[in-house]
Amino acid sequence: MARIDDLAEQIEEVWESPGFRTRRTRMENDYGLYRMNPYEAGNGYQSYTSNAPKILADKIISYLSNAQMSVRVPISAEVADRTPGTLKEKFVIGALNLADERMQRYGQPSLREQLAFYVVLRGWYAGRAMLNKHDDDTTYVDITPFDPLHVCYEMDDMGIVWLAHKTKRSPSAVKRAFNVDVEPASEGETSSGITVWDYYSRTENAVIVVGDDEQKKFGKKLTKHNVRDINGNPCAPVFLGAVGPAPWVQDEISGDDTARDYGESIFAANRDLYSDYNFAMSAYKTLVRRAVRRPYKIVSPDGTTTLDTDPWQDGSEVPLPAGTDIRLMEEVTMPLDTGAFVGLISGELQRGGLSNVSYGELPFAISGFAAKILQEGSAHQIEPRVKGITSCYKQITEIISMQYELGGFDTVSVRGRHNDIASYFSEEIKPADLEGAGAIDINFGVRMPQDEPQLVTMAQMMREGPKPLAPDEWIWENVLQINDVEQFRNAISAQQAQVTEPKALLLTLIEGLMHSGEQEKALIYIDLLRKTMKQDQQQETAQDMQFQQLLMTAGMQAQQTDQQMQGAPPQGPPPQGAPAGPPGIPGGVMSSQMQGFERVGDPRQAAPGTPGGPGPRVNPLGRM
Repeated sequence: MARIDDLAEQIEEVWESPGFRTRRTRMENDYGLYRMNPYEAGNGYQSYTSNAPKILADKIISYLSNAQMSVRVPISAEVADRTPGTLKEKFVIGALNLADERMQRYGQPSLREQLAFYVVLRGWYAGRAMLNKHDDDTTYVDITPFDPLHVCYEMDDMGIVWLAHKTKRSPSAVKRAFNVDVEPASEGETSSGITVWDYYSRTENAVIVVGDDEQKKFGKKLTKHNVRDINGNPCAPVFLGAVGPAPWVQDEISGDDTARDYGESIFAANRDLYSDYNFAMSAYKTLVRRAVRRPYKIVSPDGTTTLDTDPWQDGSEVPLPAGTDIRLMEEVTMPLDTGAFVGLISGELQRGGLSNVSYGELPFAISGFAAKILQEGSAHQIEPRVKGITSCYKQITEIISMQYELGGFDTVSVRGRHNDIASYFSEEIKPADLEGAGAIDINFGVRMPQDEPQLVTMAQMMREGPKPLAPDEWIWENVLQINDVEQFRNAISAQQAQVTEPKALLLTLIEGLMHSGEQEKALIYIDLLRKTMKQDQQQETAQDMQFQQLLMTAGMQAQQTDQQMQGAPPQGPPPQGAPAGPPGIPGGVMSSQMQGFERVGDPRQAAPGTPGGPGPRVNPLGRM
């Protein structure tokens, strides 16, 4: 038991350290902004709570959740076989899909949606990534995001030393999951549940259950997990990271709480401005309310008269004693500079978050170029979150793929879509198939719908003209953000082949009509294809005959030219009965056998003067 007490004490010590406490406080306050916890203007005043924090966070979460993810294994041109890289890409895509299906069975959002939520609202991401086994020894993909609010850890130069995730569970859930009986800690008449620590180090994993009176039990004893990183070193099967470019900064004399600055949420720039905006809008709301129910005073002889009914209700009758009068108080209005003050706050909120144009709101008519400039001003909020979720997915895929390559697990059947062009795949990939495939490269492309036409125009302009500004492959990958450039090029070539050749186009039309059940229309194109092929065959035969005639004409002209140069009369047709060579081919360029000479004697060395030997040749017809 000493080991479990030491381990629990180590976790609790880090959990209660000032850096983690202030970070948790900031995360809780930010989540209060997202939940739109009511703003309290005070008793007797109207309160206004802006929805700007929630709309801002949901907009960024939507960008990340719908971003186009590309999974690639970069391979140099010297590598002839790309099959291992393709299989590793399919394994990663399929493993992420299996993780999403597992989350859906739990009633949870997908992996991407949860990570986008934490990256935006917490400013951190954390979770578990490993291959695990069911009770029947079958393998499943276990990728579970953790709420960074409930995570504590220690790190060194090599990365994560250990990480622990804290959850609260009911006694029945603990009994069902770990077969442990522990009484929950009580706070007054209510119970806060049982604390469960999920602990991971570089070599071991354990579950610690903490109940009432600091009662501690192992839900799962320390067990070796044998997970290694891409370099082959032991590592914890978890992923962790902070969002944003700010490093860990330690103060010297200022006393500032710099721990909360490391890994900031989307509300970092506007956190205090929301309170000022709610205050100003609450004042507006209070004055509007007072205009509807304007304050009044009752003037009576003794000054003690009150009203039993509300005078502002429709149809109300208010009896007044003699000498009593109701007088409206002077109406209070907002200061003249209030509108300018609220406008300044609104401008600050847009600079710290997203401009109103990003939400489709145009306060006045502006040009498209001006609207584009306003939209690009939101990059400082989107890009750090994109880099954060990209780093998170790289950590996840490296751990999963490396663990699978090391063996010890059954073959995993994965399914998904390799890219936008490829068809749906479902296949088994063995660990040996991933050997030598290289590292995974993951990218997220976030772009707004209104950016699509501009990107297409830019791509077309870059490849037009006699000297394109960039190769097609670079334009497809960097401008249009195509996942698989090679398959994209092959698809374009196949499309051009169908359109360029009429017979191929007819075949495509026939296949489409057959698949749609329109066989009668398909027969029309089949007959047209038959006629087209017959016509092409006739044209080819005619072209062959023309070619033979050209050969004959060229041969006769060459023979006449040769005879004229030698002073001999033109050679007439061969005597009757003599073997004739091919039409139009002069005898001077024909072999002895083609001219009718018989080969006698040893074919390797004929006698001089005989057919096949050196010296004058003897024609059986008597002609030299």
